[in-house]
Amino acid sequence: MKGELRDTALRVYLLLVSEGRSMSIREVQKALSLSSPGVAYHHLERLTRLGLAVKEDGGYRAIHRGGLIEGLLIIGSRILPRSTFYLGFSSAMLVAYIIVTMIRLIPLDPMAIIAMAALLVFSIMEFWDQWSRLRSIINRESQQLQK
Repeated sequence: MKGELRDTALRVYLLLVSEGRSMSIREVQKALSLSSPGVAYHHLERLTRLGLAVKEDGGYRAIHRGGLIEGLLIIGSRILPRSTFYLGFSSAMLVAYIIVTMIRLIPLDPMAIIAMAALLVFSIMEFWDQWSRLRSIINRESQQLQK
């Protein structure tokens, strides 16, 4: 798809975000062990066309637009799966419902508890899946940086 970031382009973007500075084509190539500077250039230019990076004198720098991209929540240099929000929301909703029923503002509804617990379980499963994929991309990147 035209607007999606695949594995290498996403790794380049994550590198730029985590570095928080402009990086040259060669720096990106070496940091990610890409086969040539041309491959790095291709992905950096793609990020520029998508509005996710900007070309400066010293190289390319990531642009943070609204904090969300491709299922990622970017806060400063922290990168989290977008499902973090859903996990937090479903957890807060279940806790709030339990508290409200404990102080007897509303009666206990077992179906509501079951529905919210199911939502929480699915949120945990989705978060874990996205977190594992994100960690594997970042670990691959950091292993290549150590080489």
